Amino acid sequence: MDIPDYLHRHVHEVVMMESDGAHKRRLWAVILGLVPFRDGGQWCIMLGANVQEGVCGFGKTPEEAMWDFDKAMSKPL
Repeated sequence: MDIPDYLHRHVHEVVMMESDGAHKRRLWAVILGLVPFRDGGQWCIMLGANVQEGVCGFGKTPEEAMWDFDKAMSKPL
């Protein structure tokens, strides 16, 4: 594909946004359709009845909670 020079920067930005979006769509929280909620002064994503029995992710932002949840899903019992 022949892209004009003045568009190279914009094409790179679009490719990076698409790549980032694809990466985030593979997160467990996104796949399972979980919604982050406030828990005190942080965000939480939880799968299960409660923190003790389920899998949880916490963070200062909803995105941090999603990444923490993804890490928790990869840990053995």
